[in-house]
Amino acid sequence: MVNKTNPKTNQIGSDLLITRQELSQMCHCGVSSIDSSDTYASIPRVRIGRHTFFLRDDVMRFILAHREGGAE
Repeated sequence: MVNKTNPKTNQIGSDLLITRQELSQMCHCGVSSIDSSDTYASIPRVRIGRHTFFLRDDVMRFILAHREGGAE
């Protein structure tokens, strides 16, 4: 949905947001690791009500930054 008061606001589609469960599957770890680990705390989170989401681009930047050899 585009904000009518600010037409430059980008639309965020549902395919751009991932849940904690989807992130844990991508990282091959448990949801509790996502919630408690300092490593994953550096990934920005979006809280909507009781739910926590991550932007897919933020997750991909996190993965690239933590790969062996580092990100370029």
